[in-house]
Amino acid sequence: MPKRNGAGIDLLADPIRRQIIGLLAVRPRRPSSLAAEIGRSRPATSRQLHLLGKAGLVVSMASPIDGRVLLYRINPSVQGAITAWLVGTDVGAPYRMQLTDSGRIEVG
Repeated sequence: MPKRNGAGIDLLADPIRRQIIGLLAVRPRRPSSLAAEIGRSRPATSRQLHLLGKAGLVVSMASPIDGRVLLYRINPSVQGAITAWLVGTDVGAPYRMQLTDSGRIEVG
């Protein structure tokens, strides 16, 4: 099976990644919390978060309560585009997405 490069909005075709994005749309979460909610192992969930992060769909941040804790959230610059794609609407203005050569999503 060919290895995915983890690039682009096509990552949301995977139901597990859509589930992760749906949970992150509600509030930022720890990888361990996401793993428990989707019924996957922490390493498997972290791999999915890594792919989503590499494509620029999610970002990580230190918890404001405990700086040692890492939280993930949807990248605010592409949140509208993700929502439009997930509901199947035209991703026209103001959310026009393009995949860069480096595998990141640009919204313009």
